[in-house]
Amino acid sequence: MILGILVMKLKVQQKNWLLSFHIVSASIWFGTAFCSLALAFYYQNWANGNELHAINAARNLMGELIIVPSAVSSLVSGLLLCSFTVWGFFKHRWVIAKQILTMMLIIIGSVWLGPWTKQATSISATERLQVLQNPTYVSIRDAVIVGGAVQTLVLVLIIVISVLKPWGRRKTCLLYTSP
Repeated sequence: MILGILVMKLKVQQKNWLLSFHIVSASIWFGTAFCSLALAFYYQNWANGNELHAINAARNLMGELIIVPSAVSSLVSGLLLCSFTVWGFFKHRWVIAKQILTMMLIIIGSVWLGPWTKQATSISATERLQVLQNPTYVSIRDAVIVGGAVQTLVLVLIIVISVLKPWGRRKTCLLYTSP
């Protein structure tokens, strides 16, 4: 029974629904990452400590409530598309590139960007406007801006790869040929 599920291919309408969910998830991820980056640029030298903290808190919530779920749903739906369509996991170089880039972004977001944004929010909650003189905060803010820019650019690259599907299908190597 489990083997039957693993080799099952989706019907066209099922694949289209899953692909639509995948595209919507990735679009939400990209859109929220872009908005978060725009806010990060906009608030760099804010004149009001309460507003500065509010923007940090909003960016943190966007990460936790929108970016994380949309990134995970994009990854899962992509893996399901690989499992249940002719694309497969390793047949096409463009699919492999998308998988690697997506996992890289999720790891970077989980290990660095998310915690840094949370830390910036915490520091700005206690220090308000004086936070702009805190070297730890300024360092975190700058790292989040650079990391967010890289994340957004890589998401654009993933979108371009999805549309263009460059590099084509991998050549298979037969390890054993029967006589």
